[in-house]
Amino acid sequence: MRTWADFEREAQELATLGRERIEQFGFVFLGTIRRDGGPRVNPAEAHVVERHLVMVLIPWSLKARDLRRDSRAFLHTPVTDAALGTPGEFKLRGRAREVEEDVLREAVAGTFQRRSGYRPPDDWLHLTMDIESAAFIRYDQEADLHRMLVWTPERGLEASTRTYL
Repeated sequence: MRTWADFEREAQELATLGRERIEQFGFVFLGTIRRDGGPRVNPAEAHVVERHLVMVLIPWSLKARDLRRDSRAFLHTPVTDAALGTPGEFKLRGRAREVEEDVLREAVAGTFQRRSGYRPPDDWLHLTMDIESAAFIRYDQEADLHRMLVWTPERGLEASTRTYL
């Protein structure tokens, strides 16, 4: 598994685009796997703190329960202009794991307090993401193309285009 710091080293351009979108919105859509195997999608506040992609969840929330049972997660940033697909969309697949290091937990709590005005209690679930793959898609309607950057540890960073239909 790769941390955000590893991801930045291996795919700097893509990591920069992802970080910009995460910081622009301050949240992502978090996809988890329900107990019955179906998908669950909820917004979750997310930030990059000390080169870790982190989230803090209420421990009894369904998404926290999902991740404690099955750590697989999918993150997606909002698209604010449905017609143009701007500013592009960042997608990330990985596994959530609890932050155990006290120094990082404190940095995460402090970041959440500065950005949202609320300090998460110590018993909340502090998570970091181990990254399995990521992508950024831009929509070029004039050229009728999707412009994609895709990264996996096995293949590295790849750029491609495809037509809309």
